[in-house]
Amino acid sequence: MIQTWIAERDPKHLLEVGMAYGISSLFICDAIQDWNGVVYDIVDPYQQRDWSGCGIHHLRQAGFQDRFTFHEQPSEICLPQLLAQGRQLDFALIDGYHTFDHALLDFFYINRMLKVGGIVLFDDIPMPSIQKLLAYIANYPGYKPLPLPTVYENHRTIRIRRMMKSPVLRVGGFIKTAVDNRAWDWYCEF
Repeated sequence: MIQTWIAERDPKHLLEVGMAYGISSLFICDAIQDWNGVVYDIVDPYQQRDWSGCGIHHLRQAGFQDRFTFHEQPSEICLPQLLAQGRQLDFALIDGYHTFDHALLDFFYINRMLKVGGIVLFDDIPMPSIQKLLAYIANYPGYKPLPLPTVYENHRTIRIRRMMKSPVLRVGGFIKTAVDNRAWDWYCEF
């Protein structure tokens, strides 16, 4: 699914928060492996401490060692630095610390870097904290929900999940449709 969204949008500046085993990273690198001029940053402060470097190891084993820049810092430190450097994004995947406040902070900085037309994805969307965050972002005037790629509309798993009224996917997100120009006192109940 992530590869399909990437192929549809042809992003040149990508960011992933959270890596763990590197599964999403492998799919992202595979999708962009033949593209020139792509910048792909991965942020994960726990890659060595909690994951014994296995995500980085998997990417190297797959031959993707030159396709990404790794930042072993907390996202609340790294993302403001990237913003201060003038980084702009076309694609972001938030799959880091899954508390509401951490994921919101990741989104806050990504929103400031994401170009109009760019997409932001969230993994593990059935989690209550992520559900609450998605409900909040759905009120932003400059975002609209990212539609399911049409090639998946009639997929059996998708149809079954819809019948069961369960989340269609574990990953979902939004398209940025306009510059964020909310007033200083903007608030919307969620």
